Amino acid sequence: MAILSSRNYDRNMLGNVLKQVVDAINAGSIGGPTGATGAGGATGSSTGATGNTGAAGATGPTGATTTAQGPAGPVGANGATGATGQTGPGPTGPQGAQGVTGPANGVTGATGPTGAGVTGPTGATGSAGVTGPTGATGTTATVIVPPSSDPNVVGQVWNNAGVLTVSAG
Repeated sequence: MAILSSRNYDRNMLGNVLKQVVDAINAGSIGGPTGATGAGGATGSSTGATGNTGAAGATGPTGATTTAQGPAGPVGANGATGATGQTGPGPTGPQGAQGVTGPANGVTGATGPTGAGVTGPTGATGSAGVTGPTGATGTTATVIVPPSSDPNVVGQVWNNAGVLTVSAG
């Protein structure tokens, strides 16, 4: 099987061409015939010379002797008490009384707490407005970017040096 050769592969064909190259390499069909096997060399020695004996290492310490287990230690002190947890959900209290108005040139006091008033019902939905006029219709542009080499597919358009050409396959 011949593999397509080109200086500028169409990116739609590149995957197929690479697969053909890999298949040819894996099949072992790349390269020419091999020559005859050369004469064998002399067999070497199976072992080398024995080296000098190293110095003896220092003797390690004597291991611990096994003794009976000692008595259990005293019970430790109790740990610290943990942090207080969150307050649970509950109703909000009534609104507090309004504070006394301070002097005109004095500092404004803090805002009082918000009361627990009841929210009223939602009002009715209003009527729909009039539909506006339809806008002008625009034009639609279709853009294609054809491949720059013949895809070898019947009817496929390609760019032949600036001229759109239909492939014959």
